[in-house]
Amino acid sequence: MNVNREANTTNRQIDLYVFAGGSVAAVRYRDEILHPLVRTFIAAMGTDAIFMDDNARPHSARLVRSYLESETIPQMAWPARSPDLNPIQHVWYMMGRRIAGRNVPPGTLHEFLQALLQEWALLQQQAINDTIASMPRRCQACISTRGYHTRY
Repeated sequence: MNVNREANTTNRQIDLYVFAGGSVAAVRYRDEILHPLVRTFIAAMGTDAIFMDDNARPHSARLVRSYLESETIPQMAWPARSPDLNPIQHVWYMMGRRIAGRNVPPGTLHEFLQALLQEWALLQQQAINDTIASMPRRCQACISTRGYHTRY
């Protein structure tokens, strides 16, 4: 099971997408995430939108890069071995804490998937927006520690 969500600064929360079975390669990433979801979402956000991924192998494949270029989807430069400052990581952490704090934690993959979907639906868009708004502080903390560990 793989899950994916592209965070945004709008007040419109998008659904959590779960890849059903199998691994995620470049073609699947393009066909199930980029083309139907990201392309239309970026277009709706307008000129201020920047797409950010984490340089995972499917995200950095030539096929994916070519697709993003052909669709004129603006991308954030993210060199290899860069500190992981992607705000979605903090959102995943919040979700993990909420799931771990349940009275009865999920015991099976199916229960975990249901918990993810439930917690995602309960997650306030403002929490995501606040995480994104904290990026200047996160970047400054990273610079201050010369790329080493920060409280974020």
